[in-house]
Amino acid sequence: MNIAFVEIKNFRKLKSCRIDLSPKSTIFVGANNSGKTSAMFALVKFLKKRQLVVEDFTLSNLAAITHLGERYIDEANPITPSIEDWKEICPFIDVWLNVREDELRYVANILPTLSWRSGRIGVRLIYEPKDVVKLFEEFVSAYKLARTRSDKAKLWPLNFTDYLHNKMKTHFVMNAYILDPAKLMDLSEDSIASPQETPYNNSPLDFDPFKKLIKIDIITAQRGLEDSNEDDNDSTIESNLLSAQLRDYYDKQLDPERKPSASDIRALTEMQAAKEVFDKQISKRFQSAMDELAKFGYPGKYNPGIVIEAKTQTSDIISHSTVVKYPIFSDGDNKYKLPEKFNGLGYQNLISMSFKLMSFRDSWINGDRRKADEEEIEAIQPIHLVLIEEPEAHLHVQVQQVFIKNAYDILRNNPLLKNKNDYSTQMVVSTHSSSIALECEFANLRYFRRTKSADGLPISVVINLSNVFGVSTQTSRFVTRYLRTTHCDLFFADAAILIEGAGERMFMPYFLNKYEVLDDAYISVLEIGGRYAHYLKPLIDTLGISCLVIADLDSAHGAHGTGILPERGKGYFSSNPTIKNWVIKNTDLDYLLDLDFDSKVESNPHIDDAKTRVAYQTPINVTFSDGTEHEFIPTTFEDSLAYTNFDSFKTMKGIGLIKKFKNAFKTENEIQISTNVYNAVESTTAKKAEFALDMIYNRDPQSIEIPAYIAEALEWLEKEISSKDNNDFLNKEDE
Repeated sequence: MNIAFVEIKNFRKLKSCRIDLSPKSTIFVGANNSGKTSAMFALVKFLKKRQLVVEDFTLSNLAAITHLGERYIDEANPITPSIEDWKEICPFIDVWLNVREDELRYVANILPTLSWRSGRIGVRLIYEPKDVVKLFEEFVSAYKLARTRSDKAKLWPLNFTDYLHNKMKTHFVMNAYILDPAKLMDLSEDSIASPQETPYNNSPLDFDPFKKLIKIDIITAQRGLEDSNEDDNDSTIESNLLSAQLRDYYDKQLDPERKPSASDIRALTEMQAAKEVFDKQISKRFQSAMDELAKFGYPGKYNPGIVIEAKTQTSDIISHSTVVKYPIFSDGDNKYKLPEKFNGLGYQNLISMSFKLMSFRDSWINGDRRKADEEEIEAIQPIHLVLIEEPEAHLHVQVQQVFIKNAYDILRNNPLLKNKNDYSTQMVVSTHSSSIALECEFANLRYFRRTKSADGLPISVVINLSNVFGVSTQTSRFVTRYLRTTHCDLFFADAAILIEGAGERMFMPYFLNKYEVLDDAYISVLEIGGRYAHYLKPLIDTLGISCLVIADLDSAHGAHGTGILPERGKGYFSSNPTIKNWVIKNTDLDYLLDLDFDSKVESNPHIDDAKTRVAYQTPINVTFSDGTEHEFIPTTFEDSLAYTNFDSFKTMKGIGLIKKFKNAFKTENEIQISTNVYNAVESTTAKKAEFALDMIYNRDPQSIEIPAYIAEALEWLEKEISSKDNNDFLNKEDE
């Protein structure tokens, strides 16, 4: 048995989305404020039946609540309160399980029909009014009382939403309803879920449907995913000190004074004998003090005497912070150790988090020794759901990959779990770390994409990236390997820029610095040759981010596409696969040189406000010393940069390409310059990375003029990002 997926509606930015959960590990990725934390909060709050607050309702529904309150107080057009008024407002989560026929015993009390045998079972957890009539009456009464007391002062409640800020806990309850698998609907083309209506013709369940099905544990990012008033039985351990977790683990799993085994009894007997010896010794030591106390008449005839005994419990043995030490070195018989706080913080946290996972696993399988009676021990839940919120908050880069590689194996490292299907472990991780995301398979990634609702408010949809490239395609293998090799942060970016080579990569930070919006945005710059850039198209389209592709013109001729100095009217073409396969899809050189700005842009098929633009070298007019203008057609970033900064290169000091450009520009002969520059950049000995480094070393990069084809493309990207509604960033908790 496992959780197949959940559908969340009306909870924060998650207006209506489906999140598929992998049988083992699921990774939530996405840009800032895309709803990842909303999803984690939803899983915790609903499955643990926590109280919700008004701010947990989707933003657009707050207006609906206020409007409903206005209808309640409208005496001219009175309405009868009904639960139907709330069916499009209340937050809920639908949990859909995959259940085998031999697991019917677990779900016998939530079967959708008597004839059901196996497959999907769904239960809705919805936060809704306990009694809509009572809610209506008490709100109207409070509202009228406030108006009676003052017409001018703004007394509570100002409106229905304001009333619920204080009274949500009083009037709302978490109810559970069994769902009908036959009414389960597919996602829409834009990845919006369509959950079935709440079956109000059936009574809500009078028990917690998941208490005996799902064990849920959480490692937080120390930002409030867990309530501060959690009870002592909660398995979340807030302290990162390993010693604190050892004490907790000892209390729950190892304490020999609770349900002792035969070996525990032997150890306790030996401890008791040691205690008696110590009591005799300590009594002797205190005897002189007791004799001195007797001089003051105590204890005397009518007062009890004093007996000093040592209090020893097994838990006391590891009750102080220095119980965990790290051996450093030994000098003969002397061994030198340091307390845990002296170890590096990164590895402290790695050890700490790993031990939390061990504690979660053993508490799930073995139960809690602190429970006194056998009858209190509950059966093992068939599903263990472990939520890990932004583990990078605890771990630096060097150990993030180590953690994510081993975390799931730790959760399954028990004889009852290995190679068995009786009990399922599902780990869900939210992250902003490319180190973590790229260690996982595409099939396990769930991308949270920012978008807008019909009324223009920011919401999120969740994309299952397992289907981006189809099944086992060569493109999928290439993209996966490329992203891992380059360690890219594409899954967390506001926009992407794909570039051809090292030169563009080195200069791009300086170019972006000249555009305020771009300099502040989270832009992923990927160096990928023109031969391969178009392979990223399915992923870029799915992510729904604005993308700028900077390609080389690469003029060619003949059946074999041999490179040649570009000229107009010769029937030449571009040999760059990106130009051929992405956006423009026309390689005729004359067509490309005269193509207008808007024709280089393509709309995203999944989301309206995300577009892709291809930029390539365009003709540059250079003024010679005699005042005449001459057109040059560059084919690479390097010669375009040189033509753009023509006068500067004439006096620039340097070697390699810098020197060749400088010598070429001395002649002021159009044909000779074009030929020499083309031969320089196309030479097999051209060191383009070295050229960029020499430029940065010899000149202030900020003083270098940006080639026009890049400048206009960056201006376009800046407008694209600026046009996106700032409402996307209203709720900082939804990262």
